[in-house]
Amino acid sequence: MFVTKETLAVVLLLATCISFSLALPTADDSLPKPEDSVAKLNTPIGSDPANINGGAEDKPIERAGRILLPTDFAVKKKKYTIGTRGVGSFFRAWRNCIAEGKGLATIESEEEQKFLEAMLDAISPNTRYWIGATNLGASNFQLTWITTDLPVQTAPESLILNKPTCISLSSSGTWHKNNCFSTVTSKPYICEEYY
Repeated sequence: MFVTKETLAVVLLLATCISFSLALPTADDSLPKPEDSVAKLNTPIGSDPANINGGAEDKPIERAGRILLPTDFAVKKKKYTIGTRGVGSFFRAWRNCIAEGKGLATIESEEEQKFLEAMLDAISPNTRYWIGATNLGASNFQLTWITTDLPVQTAPESLILNKPTCISLSSSGTWHKNNCFSTVTSKPYICEEYY
């Protein structure tokens, strides 16, 4: 009988499979099942300040169950602030918010819109502030939030867009169309952050 490369490869493969199967652990029925075991910690009774006996015996303490987080654990709240780095173009405002560790403001609900109107009215009623809405790069002029890259769902229906635009907000709640690239269109800006 002649040993060929093919038969040698088959024998080596078979030997490797057998050695791997022998290395796998076997089922041991003597081990306790997960439902039969309870994790316990042993602490001396004397170390427990609530223990009045003060003995040196071990007292088993059962572990508490899993801690469940509240349902709103992952929900963060948004806080708006007026940018602290002066006025500038839309893109300068965007970069300034990032430099402050924040993002250019997004308005995702009617409640947020009303809150910003009241905030701007209290600060400076005749000033327009940059927010993160723009339609740059959109073929159908649909607005997106530059901060999150999500479509704007809260734009006023009266806002008609037919060219590239960046949006500013006034205290009356009006969304104003602006040239994104103009260096003379300098405005303060609103940043947002989550806490």
